[in-house]
Amino acid sequence: MINPGNPTGQVFDEKTLTTFVKFSVKYNLVLLADEVYQENVYTPSKKFISVRKAALSLPAPYKDLNLFSFHSISKGIIGECGLRGGYCEVSDSIP
Repeated sequence: MINPGNPTGQVFDEKTLTTFVKFSVKYNLVLLADEVYQENVYTPSKKFISVRKAALSLPAPYKDLNLFSFHSISKGIIGECGLRGGYCEVSDSIP
């Protein structure tokens, strides 16, 4: 999943994120969360919430989400085209 989305700019709310988490745990799926545009939300009525944070708000067994969360310093933090850098957090039992 991509949150916030590019190029559409959609931002998932917490209810939608918890639906992704519950579905992934129910079917034992690995959730890949592309969250590299989290610094690029420009609508005051929208707020970025990470999938990890949404999972932590749920009771067991949802904290056992298999999650790969991606972020980048080249999108929104530095904003330099051509410069690339990022990181990935992998968790199979949050926190």
